[in-house]
Amino acid sequence: MLIEMPELGALEGKQASSLPGLAPISRQPGKWQGKERIQGGRASLRRAIYMPALVAARYKPNLKAKYD
Repeated sequence: MLIEMPELGALEGKQASSLPGLAPISRQPGKWQGKERIQGGRASLRRAIYMPALVAARYKPNLKAKYD
């Protein structure tokens, strides 16, 4: 993460989550009721975070409860 986000120590929470594109973008035109999606940011960092997060959600009970 430090290689992909050298500015990590200087950012606040929302800025840090939007940099790799992890913050959901709310796009609700009219009466559309769908899921929010993530976009933008640094795809290489998002790919590096995905698998460890998936494994943690599967095997750590407290993270599994949050995921569910």
